[in-house]
Amino acid sequence: MDREQVMAALRAHEAELHRFGVAHLYLFGSVAREQARADSDVDLFFDTDNPRFSLIELVDIQEQVSRILGTESDVMTRASLHPMLRPRIESEALLVF
Repeated sequence: MDREQVMAALRAHEAELHRFGVAHLYLFGSVAREQARADSDVDLFFDTDNPRFSLIELVDIQEQVSRILGTESDVMTRASLHPMLRPRIESEALLVF
């Protein structure tokens, strides 16, 4: 899937992802830069309004996103981005919703 297909697919499931606790979703990495290969995964991070967000919920979101996209995804919270990489990741990130 290219960048626009990924973003359209995720936007089509925005309400569903909100129910999982996703407030805002961002695409970054090779798909966002339009440099993805056939074996590339889709890199995403999100903000949540849930102060009690758990690892189990994160796994549920990652599985749901992979199902929606039909490919591997790497999903993380903004807070879990590595501090040294966070500025670069945030600067290239595209807001999905």
